[in-house]
Amino acid sequence: MKETDNCIIIIKDGQRSIIEPPCSGFGEFTTIWKDGRVLDVIKTERLRIK
Repeated sequence: MKETDNCIIIIKDGQRSIIEPPCSGFGEFTTIWKDGRVLDVIKTERLRIK
């Protein structure tokens, strides 16, 4: 993945983490913070039934 692609970039303690979008194209990310720092990212994905 290139940095010009759509993604979420989290920098924690100088380390970069790239969170890629859901494969289906539909979803939600929730960021959990503790003491001003990212602790977790919760990923939910929606599957569209045709």
